[in-house]
Amino acid sequence: MSVRNILDFVARAAFFAAAPFLLVFVAALFPVTGALLQIGVALAVFFVAEGVRKLSARSKLAKLVLASQLELETYYRAHRPRPFLYYIFYPLLFPYWLSVPEARREFLLFKGYTLASFALLVGSLAFQYAHSFLPDLTLRQFLPIAAGTLGVETVVVLMFLMPIVTSVVHFHMAAAPRRLAALLVVGAVSVSCAIVMLERTRDPVVSFATRTRVRERTAAKPPASVRARVQALSQAWKALPREKDDVDRDGKVEGLPLEKAREALGAFYKNDETYAFDLWCKRKGKSGIMVVYADGRGGHKPIWLAMDQSFSPIYDPKLLPPGAFLAMQHAADALE
Repeated sequence: MSVRNILDFVARAAFFAAAPFLLVFVAALFPVTGALLQIGVALAVFFVAEGVRKLSARSKLAKLVLASQLELETYYRAHRPRPFLYYIFYPLLFPYWLSVPEARREFLLFKGYTLASFALLVGSLAFQYAHSFLPDLTLRQFLPIAAGTLGVETVVVLMFLMPIVTSVVHFHMAAAPRRLAALLVVGAVSVSCAIVMLERTRDPVVSFATRTRVRERTAAKPPASVRARVQALSQAWKALPREKDDVDRDGKVEGLPLEKAREALGAFYKNDETYAFDLWCKRKGKSGIMVVYADGRGGHKPIWLAMDQSFSPIYDPKLLPPGAFLAMQHAADALE
């Protein structure tokens, strides 16, 4: 193996160590599963192209669904992938890959839409709107979130998936199964490490779209939101044990009180939106104060409400303990 090939493999291995790790976290924050699935199917078709072609010849449905994947396989059999650095710096080469016909064709193989994939996209957006936005939120509030999701999906394809796919294709066409297997092992280890880190978080990861919906829904119907939070705190106080060590050192409340609070929040918020809320408690002697809050990421103000042990709501932030919001943020971000 030449020095050039060694350096090329090292660069690809480093990318396979980092990119899948980051992809797991991106997928937890943004719904890019569709893009990941589409690329996964494309790679599967690439390896078993002959069988897929026979299936497509017999089934019009298979031909419709797998048309773009077969086109990708045909393209790379006629055009070997470009050097790895081309795909690493691909986003910076805009508008080259839109102005040059061959480069534009390759781009559309990854980010273009067939009739079937476009119908699936429209159907998934319609379901998301009906299930997660109605009846409190409008189409005007949905469209920016949908557009942002599609934008992130495009970035994921350009920055992560194209270098991964073209590397797999490169080593497969070069008849280098050992190097290809090594890359896949590195990628699998990277994904596993990311999943372990996500599992160690104290709360489920809440997506960007879900947190945005929480803010929009709260702003759309403030009285209903306040009633839900009052009920959540009431249920949490009732479920909170009276032992000395019933609250974590950082003030975070977990277990049954948090479950009861989220159950009460579900009377107004969607189920996935309730996981954007946490409980924080500060006790001193026989008195105490509990806060239900959704932290203000991205420069947004936190959505919160406090209640003392007499079940009296507290709306004034000046009545909270000093540094309460910072303590809540640290508790929300902490791992187990």
